[in-house]
Amino acid sequence: MSKTDHLKSTYYDSSLKNLESLINYLESIGGKPLTSICRRQNAFKTSWTQKDLKLITRCHIQNAAEYLGHIKTDCSANQIKVTIADVAYYVKSLDSNEDLAFILLSTNTLPSAIHFDSAKRLFFTHQIRKQNQNNYATDLLTLYSIRLSLESRVRGLLGIDFATSNSKVIGLSTLIKVAKGLQAVEYTNSFDWTEIEWVNHWLNHHMHRHIRPYPWVIFQALESLKPFVDPKEPIVKEGRAIHSFYSAAYVDNEEEFEKEIQSALETEFPEIEIKWLSKREIVKKK
Repeated sequence: MSKTDHLKSTYYDSSLKNLESLINYLESIGGKPLTSICRRQNAFKTSWTQKDLKLITRCHIQNAAEYLGHIKTDCSANQIKVTIADVAYYVKSLDSNEDLAFILLSTNTLPSAIHFDSAKRLFFTHQIRKQNQNNYATDLLTLYSIRLSLESRVRGLLGIDFATSNSKVIGLSTLIKVAKGLQAVEYTNSFDWTEIEWVNHWLNHHMHRHIRPYPWVIFQALESLKPFVDPKEPIVKEGRAIHSFYSAAYVDNEEEFEKEIQSALETEFPEIEIKWLSKREIVKKK
């Protein structure tokens, strides 16, 4: 049987026609559509067992197809090439008849000198070298921005500048756990705290190991966090639509809300010291 070349054709010619053909191909080998919660849970995993591999592979294939569908009308040829080089690993296990010999390497790490050069250039000129303006160099930087936005949002919601216990800083994972369990606040149904915990764990894994994640997983992370960090829909209270950057959460009694936060933290950290922010990022009852 002659080899098929869906990936190769699009790699060398990323026209909309070829992109749509590639998306259809990925959807066909990815099998029955999986739920977004299943695809995200498996995409954000940092460890797995042998029996998980088939499902994880399908999740990556389906996530890649969704990502390509999202960017297909506004993307660069390099973005498509990186995605194809990355997804080839999973295509190989589902379709042995697809020609993948044209892909030599898809790196997920860069030398420290390149990262340092980017840091200097971002600081002094607000841009990095043109040859480094690609997924290989910028996707890892994107993770730091995602993490910064998530931590800022959680701390802003809780109204905590920083908190320490026995001189040790209380980390974001703990603050997310506290926020997830609070009763004095009303969260919208548009986001899922469990997904946020998955994203945070995934971010920590890649940032500490300096590994570039697949672009379609970064896309899923942004989609998971968007309703919490950057909500577009208003929150409706007493027949009034409230548009706000913070419309993912609403509180009736901010004083009781703060007491519950403090109690939750003191339960786990009796020696805790909290420096509160002067203003909390949350929609409040007028």
